[in-house]
Amino acid sequence: MDNSQENVQKEELPPPEIEMMRAQLREQEKEKNELIELSRRLKADFINYKKDQEKAMQAFVKFAARDIIERLLPVLDSFELAIQHVPKELEGNGWAQGVKHTKQQVDAVLKDVGVGEIRALGEKFDPSVHEAVAEEAADGEEGKVIEVLQKGYVLHGEVIRPAKVKISKKKE
Repeated sequence: MDNSQENVQKEELPPPEIEMMRAQLREQEKEKNELIELSRRLKADFINYKKDQEKAMQAFVKFAARDIIERLLPVLDSFELAIQHVPKELEGNGWAQGVKHTKQQVDAVLKDVGVGEIRALGEKFDPSVHEAVAEEAADGEEGKVIEVLQKGYVLHGEVIRPAKVKISKKKE
């Protein structure tokens, strides 16, 4: 090796250049850490987004059938009326039994999809689930449901149709 090459290899960088390189290294480390933190936040945000979307989809599926169910309720009311008005002499008739059985099937399907009947008769009037359409003077506690004029229903605990009821009031 000649002397000039040896001098270049042995030559050290001046202190200001070393300090500048160290500052650049610190800045790059800082940027790297910021990018890692950003990546973590984005990953967490994405996970939360996926969870929110899953919840929204579950809610959509849970209540997607609401419109159809609301349209079926009058049909269910008609079955109720038909069964209530079967003449005594036809109660054992195959046709009447078929109507009862069909209503039971509809009830079972509605129960399977989360539809429930609102309890009303004998209950204290609750405006969140009952709609008072009449009052009648009666003995006993005031504000009790004494007659159900139309059944009410809930879908997964949410009222889709309040029960139309007659409530008691004090006799004068």
